[in-house]
Amino acid sequence: MTKLADAIQRSQRTDAAPMGFGAGRAAPKPSLLVGLIAADAAAIAATPAAVILLDGRGRSPSKDELVAARTAAGEKPLGLWSAVAGAGPAKELRAAGIDFLLFDPETTPAAALLEEELGYVISLPPAPEELYLRSLESLNLEGLYVDAAPTAPTVAQQIELNRIGLLGRKPLLVRVAADASRDDLQSLRGAGAGVILTEGAPERIAALQETVLALPPRRTRREERAIVSLPRGQAAQPEADDDDDDDQDGARRDVP
Repeated sequence: MTKLADAIQRSQRTDAAPMGFGAGRAAPKPSLLVGLIAADAAAIAATPAAVILLDGRGRSPSKDELVAARTAAGEKPLGLWSAVAGAGPAKELRAAGIDFLLFDPETTPAAALLEEELGYVISLPPAPEELYLRSLESLNLEGLYVDAAPTAPTVAQQIELNRIGLLGRKPLLVRVAADASRDDLQSLRGAGAGVILTEGAPERIAALQETVLALPPRRTRREERAIVSLPRGQAAQPEADDDDDDDQDGARRDVP
């Protein structure tokens, strides 16, 4: 499991409240990860974002640039948004400290997905068809990237996002504006978003994180009605009735 997959899983896990006297209240945990689309290592070092995506579109970042980005990111999940020529370059990305690759399926060779220690996030086309989304299950993907989420989505747009999340069966990484509203973020989370990605100065990223922390808790599925059953050995035994019959029979035999 890559750092990205582990971080998403931890953010979506519901922790039980501490019990007992003196139990401290745990710090609030974000139910969405805020990620930065960064131009260079300097932007990475300054941001409070939980996930980093280095923007390498239209160029080939050097090994030194990748290593600098890894150093600036620390222990945070670090991805690269760039074209990769094949299995060899993908292995080099992992060696340089890249955790996941955001790729365009139209231009990326299939061999680039053979590096098992590298996570992969596919960039989805606009309005992907059902068969396309279902076919993604055969790929070793960490998530699905949705570019430019709608602002104040209509019901139809929300249904479309829900369809992508349900059929794709992977967490969504969604690009949003740095000033995305609380309602927009709640809608994205409900559709299956695990990470929201944006550009912006550190203070704007921090403000977006505060908005995420203010979201209401995730809805949980209604529990099915509990079925009460007795352990084996405590259920009524039919032999008890036989004993009663025997006693009655015996009593009848004793009567002259």
